[in-house]
Amino acid sequence: MAGDEKTVRQYEGRWAAKPEQVKEGVLFSYYSPGAGEIFLSGDFNGWKHGTLRLVKGRDNVWRIILKLAPNRSYDYKYVVDGNWITDPNNPDLNPDIAGGANSIIYIGEKGNLLAKDDPERHKFTLEGRGIQHGIFSSERYKRDFDLFYVLPPGYTGEPLPAVICLNNYIKSQEIDRYCRKYGYIGILPSPDIGGDYIRKGKLNIFSELINEVKERFRIDEDRLYVTGMSNGGLEALLVSLYFPDLIAASAVVFGPYRLRYYKDKISHMNTDEVKRFLANLEFPQKMLPNLINTPVYVSHGGGDEAVPADDAIVLHEILEKLGTPVKFNFYPKEGHTWLMVDEDLPNVFDWFGKFKRNNYPERIYYTAPFGLFKNKIFWAEFMPYEVTQPVRMRVGVTADNGIRIDSDNIKKITLSPSQELIRISEKTKIDTFNKKAKIDLNTDTNEAVITF
Repeated sequence: MAGDEKTVRQYEGRWAAKPEQVKEGVLFSYYSPGAGEIFLSGDFNGWKHGTLRLVKGRDNVWRIILKLAPNRSYDYKYVVDGNWITDPNNPDLNPDIAGGANSIIYIGEKGNLLAKDDPERHKFTLEGRGIQHGIFSSERYKRDFDLFYVLPPGYTGEPLPAVICLNNYIKSQEIDRYCRKYGYIGILPSPDIGGDYIRKGKLNIFSELINEVKERFRIDEDRLYVTGMSNGGLEALLVSLYFPDLIAASAVVFGPYRLRYYKDKISHMNTDEVKRFLANLEFPQKMLPNLINTPVYVSHGGGDEAVPADDAIVLHEILEKLGTPVKFNFYPKEGHTWLMVDEDLPNVFDWFGKFKRNNYPERIYYTAPFGLFKNKIFWAEFMPYEVTQPVRMRVGVTADNGIRIDSDNIKKITLSPSQELIRISEKTKIDTFNKKAKIDLNTDTNEAVITF
């Protein structure tokens, strides 16, 4: 906040209007004779509802002045006696996640408030940011989706890394810049893919999206990454759980993972206890061991009033105890805002740059609520007994050049490891914990077929 109550009161007598530039910063004003208290909430304060209190003037206009960082747009609302209200004097609106709208202002390079006809406003548009638009058509769900994307310099012929950004990343004001800086193809699909499908268990939409991305763009399939913020953070976690073999690494930002309730229990558990605990949870939480080979970056703000930081703290602790490559970045004062997402992007891209997909890990773990989502995980192809029932499979290479398998609701497994991982011979010991299992070894193709 710029100045004190005396600074704000010097503007008494002005009509309540859309935000305007004054010498101290940006003046926000709201007329309400009967209100008991009014706060301002938005991207600039992490959408905290009780930190930016407006001062009521003798003219019944409530005011506050903010100094705002340049080169950004800011969504905001007034909180009038607990009710969230768009600015009635500002015609510039931006859709919110609830199907309504936020008011929005644009701050220029010199920290000045940009008028609607200011040419500098163009750089905030998709065209001005070089974000291109296409359509993704889902054959399975018979629906078309907006598909925005960013192409980096040098996109000519060589396959490049790509990042799929879930939950309306066109609202990020830095994602296009960092994609170009780090040389990534940025895929920004419609938020409906997450809200209407991924979070409702229709994960097939993501495998369709990946196939579309592979066909449309020249990508390095071993450097395909996924990130998401808020509900998109949950969506990025879900697709990582269901398709850990398709992505090289993921980054989840202040998502509602619904794990905070287990904070006290998890903190006292060792690795084996965590595994047993997760096995007794419901899907999708019990799928967290699926991530043993998928690096995960987690970040959250301590000032987040929408999603408690304990969700991220517990997720990080679980993954760390499972042996997943994981990193946690905690921002003590940041809230639930795109401003934190953008500040965090250098860390996200640094994380991605450390990893390529490992197609032949020594250990594989996979469980899912149904056997119909997929039939192959890394170098293990499987056939369930009942496709509508949960499946579980653990495969690992042993120190004596053998393979150990433990599974539920699996009728047949075909193993195709690389010869660098294990060379299958007639002497290869395959332990299935099932005396009735039939084992066929093919030394020519380096395959093993196990039928239960």
